[in-house]
Amino acid sequence: MKVSVIIPVYNVEKYLRRCLDSVVNQTYKDIEVILVNDGSPDNSKEICEEYVAKYSNIQLINQKNAGLGAARNTGLQYITGDAVTFVDSDDWLELDAIEYYVASMKKSDADIVVTKMIRKKEYFSNEGTNGATIKEEVLNQEQFAKKYFKIDGNNIEYYACAKLYKREIAREVKYPVGLFAEDVPAAFSYIIRSQKIFYSTKVTYNYFFNDNSLTAKFTDKDFDLEKIWDLVVEEAKVYGNEDYILYAKVNRYRIDFNLLCRIALSENKSDIEKYSQEIVDLLGKVKENKKILLKYLPFSRKVILRLFIVNYTLGRNVLRMFKNIV
Repeated sequence: MKVSVIIPVYNVEKYLRRCLDSVVNQTYKDIEVILVNDGSPDNSKEICEEYVAKYSNIQLINQKNAGLGAARNTGLQYITGDAVTFVDSDDWLELDAIEYYVASMKKSDADIVVTKMIRKKEYFSNEGTNGATIKEEVLNQEQFAKKYFKIDGNNIEYYACAKLYKREIAREVKYPVGLFAEDVPAAFSYIIRSQKIFYSTKVTYNYFFNDNSLTAKFTDKDFDLEKIWDLVVEEAKVYGNEDYILYAKVNRYRIDFNLLCRIALSENKSDIEKYSQEIVDLLGKVKENKKILLKYLPFSRKVILRLFIVNYTLGRNVLRMFKNIV
């Protein structure tokens, strides 16, 4: 089984070699690497060219800056593998990641292999953590959809990375362009095209973040989440599964609540004034959908929801005191 590895590249000269080394040194060798340089203004292109010159199974596609979704879509046009995985260029794989993906897909005949990613501030091996007991199971579409919609569990399952997709499924899905969190609707598109999902707790993927990533910053792009989940609701309606339609709507309503939380937690105090009209609009939606939100939100978030409805400032103050509950 040949695996295509798509790596969008943008402005990551500091981390790119770490990412590429983790891919070219995989224990599984039947791979092709497709680098999509998304108009990087730094030296990322030159680093990519260095690896292309050194490794015959790496190709580089250059395009004008169009965003992560567009770069992934471009990469998908060039795949020749039987299966596809995505790696973001500031992250890195465990060295046995693709070997594990392939073995798991073969033994289960799954359409998608889903593994675990962990967040890291610096490079170190997961050898010790992978010594823990690994749970593996084969899920049907409905079972995994419940995980995606957070109906069954609270893990985030919509990331494009740390997964292996059969080629015929990957080629049918296009990522939204120009929107934040483009993984979310794409993940649902993968799910409804799949019947069997291999689900594992094995760590195969390292998601890099730095201290700045932890700072609560709210921007206009956060409102893309409304559009993103609107896309999921619409695709669920087209697919015609009533449970998926309900679950998608629940998550769309959650976004209104989550946006209120994000604004409340913003380190920029002026955001309350800047987004005052948006807060009013969001509170209106949350009040309208209060009944269904109270049914599906965890207890701690129900408390904050009720406080928001009574008095947003009060809810904001309580949330900032106990911000780990959301």
